[in-house]
Amino acid sequence: MALRFARLTGGFWSGRTAARAWFWSLLLASAIILSVFANVTVNRWNGWFFDALEKRDSESALIAMAVFPVLVLIVAGLGVVILVSRETFQVHWRQWVTARLADSWVGQRRFFRLSLSGYEPANPEYRIADDVRWATEPVVDFAIGLLSAVITIITFIEILWKIGGSLTVEAGGTTVVIPAYLVLAAIVYAVLVSGLITIVGRKLPGLIAARNEGEARLRFSLMRIRDHGETIALSRTEAGERRAVARTYDSLVGRWLAMIRQRGRLTWITNGSGALVPVVPLLLAAPKYLSGDMSLGGVVQVAAAFVMVQNAFNWVLDNFMRIAEWLAAARRVNELADALERVDHEPPGEHLAIAPSADGLLHLEEVTLIDRDGRTLVADISCALTPGTTLHISGELGLGKAALIQAVAGLWPWGRGEIRLPEGAFVTAVPHKLHLSEGSLRAVLETGRTLPEEQLQTVLRRYGLSSLAPMLDETRDWDRELATGDRQRLALARAELEQPDIVLLDEATSAFDTDAALELLDHLRAARPEAIIIAFGQGAGFAEAATHRLLLKRAGGVVRMAARPAAADPAASPLAAPAHAGPAE
Repeated sequence: MALRFARLTGGFWSGRTAARAWFWSLLLASAIILSVFANVTVNRWNGWFFDALEKRDSESALIAMAVFPVLVLIVAGLGVVILVSRETFQVHWRQWVTARLADSWVGQRRFFRLSLSGYEPANPEYRIADDVRWATEPVVDFAIGLLSAVITIITFIEILWKIGGSLTVEAGGTTVVIPAYLVLAAIVYAVLVSGLITIVGRKLPGLIAARNEGEARLRFSLMRIRDHGETIALSRTEAGERRAVARTYDSLVGRWLAMIRQRGRLTWITNGSGALVPVVPLLLAAPKYLSGDMSLGGVVQVAAAFVMVQNAFNWVLDNFMRIAEWLAAARRVNELADALERVDHEPPGEHLAIAPSADGLLHLEEVTLIDRDGRTLVADISCALTPGTTLHISGELGLGKAALIQAVAGLWPWGRGEIRLPEGAFVTAVPHKLHLSEGSLRAVLETGRTLPEEQLQTVLRRYGLSSLAPMLDETRDWDRELATGDRQRLALARAELEQPDIVLLDEATSAFDTDAALELLDHLRAARPEAIIIAFGQGAGFAEAATHRLLLKRAGGVVRMAARPAAADPAASPLAAPAHAGPAE
């Protein structure tokens, strides 16, 4: 898991972000190394000062007291450098990883394709927003801790070895010399405590991952109530929603309690060790001090060095909870990255072929669409449409309607047959209810291209949205402020500005009567006379006005292409482009 996460996030140190990444990395590492040596200097100052007190050497004590503020200033300054460089590095690294995952999720419409694939991990948006943070920030702290621990062990063990020396023990007439006994004691103590904490806490990462998953489910349940608030309020189904939230929270409470019990077991070890660490070196140094082999300053130095070495050795102990949380977050980030890579591969089983057409027509050739479980949604759809054609599709579509729209748009992977699009054709879909993210109308209409304000206002007025023309740059929650009819007008205006070659209308004018709907679609046809327009369930009035019609009926449990009624008279249709209309196949 750690290697997979390293491969996913290691690109921060290469490419355009390499200079920034290496600058902050090297600055942080240098500050940590200097900080450790500053701590060693403070340790030696302790020996100097307390030896001066023991000898009642006032001159040395005064000099030591004068030097101490300088040491404090250096240590504090290095702490500031470490803090700033660490947090700046964390912000930039998280920014890079978040941008990579978000771009991959949103790019090529993977967020939608992933939801169809069947292997979408739960709450991908939470993984990008929160899990990336919990998976990147601790790594920096871990690196700091490990580097500091290694240098601390090397430098302070030298102090224990040099000042502590060996211990001579006499028992039963036998003299036993234990060399570097304080070093051995520090190592044995650290191994015992770290081993205990690893054994007792081995289940903690899984419990933390389960808790995080429960938190995400609770947020999703609450967001669902907000997103469907009007429907829930009108239908008075809030009691069911309350029960659903209660069940979700009960499950979350159970996961929290399991984690708390595990942390309680760990606390026995962490608190016990915390109480023993300052006392153990004093007990070990006491015999040599009482025998006169060690000065008071030496005892203070040894005690401080033992604690420093112990803290370094017990790095796993001190960071076990954070390591467990990091493992849980890294696992969730890896799962999302793996799913995003997997969605670009060929879907399992039968899949629909998408290819360019040589004659400039849109061809649907024996198209059969199935879901990922192999159930047929629509079958045997065949037609050919020339530029300027308007096709109306009606009948028993059900779920097949959404699948057929997604297939023409290049999103539905499962099925048989072939869809051939005109070379370089741009396909846009106009939904029944346009989703508007919070922001400006300009951002909604420009769709990746910067357009003149006069053009945007003209299009809004053309589709009956003159009142919105002066508010192009106002940031509001337009999804809540605009009624369904206005959203549909805005969606048609947006479709015109996209300059599509193929337009898919998914009940895009359902909020209007026939005459008003035809008038709006006339505007779209006038702006894009060469576009192929395919309308799903637009109503009888639109069916009569279309140049071609396709009827789907259920036969033998499967929706199939039925016998086609006679085509409408193109000359009588306000949506027709007679010079380009062609017969359905």
